[in-house]
Amino acid sequence: MKRMLTVVALCAAMIAMAGTAGATIDWAGNVFPNNGFATAPTGDQAVYRVRRVHRRGDVPKKYRHTLELTDDRTQQVMAACDLIGRATFTTLAITDEDQRDWQMRPNRKVMPSRWIVTDPDGRIAMQFDQKMLGKLVNPLYRVALALLDGEGEQVYRLVDQRTSTPDRIFGVPPREWALLAGDKPAAKLARLPKQKEKPTGALGKLRSLLAGSDQGIISAGPDHVLAAPVALGMLMVFDELTDTSG
Repeated sequence: MKRMLTVVALCAAMIAMAGTAGATIDWAGNVFPNNGFATAPTGDQAVYRVRRVHRRGDVPKKYRHTLELTDDRTQQVMAACDLIGRATFTTLAITDEDQRDWQMRPNRKVMPSRWIVTDPDGRIAMQFDQKMLGKLVNPLYRVALALLDGEGEQVYRLVDQRTSTPDRIFGVPPREWALLAGDKPAAKLARLPKQKEKPTGALGKLRSLLAGSDQGIISAGPDHVLAAPVALGMLMVFDELTDTSG
């Protein structure tokens, strides 16, 4: 009983911290302040959500799982991909909402540094360029990926929003990643609470926290800034490049 009361008290304290400081509780239970536009999307912001599912039956060799990108407003699956092997080393098919096949491929088999997404007609929809040279020359380099069009011109860049130099030097994980068009925020990556009934009471909110979350992209406006197959491809590459689990 005493242990249960302690857990409830901790839960209440975390919720109070988030509520009074305008903060967000992430998937691990960490409380982070909101900077820029709010982590929790407002009603007029477009939101993509990624869900991981496992297909049964006849699946490809080295099949790991299937990723589905849904629109939070319509709950429609906008893009899906069977992840086979490592996304950064494999040519992957991404299916859009009309069941057309897009493709994402690395620029080379050994130490790829760019990933190209092509539409069903074979045209380059977007390229994700990893700034390897910049990271080697400047350890404080804040751009994870540059998003380039078919001509190689930068459209967006995915940046680490930390302002603390010591955090970047000593490898403190970023709290928020933003997609910038020039210097203007266009979208941000976020952890989204799983879509369930709104919890009530301290125990209900604790269960909600422990339930985990989904990865998402919150656009600054009412329209998605990236086509769904492009967004899903970017998240797959980003997750592998930033994975520290070994």
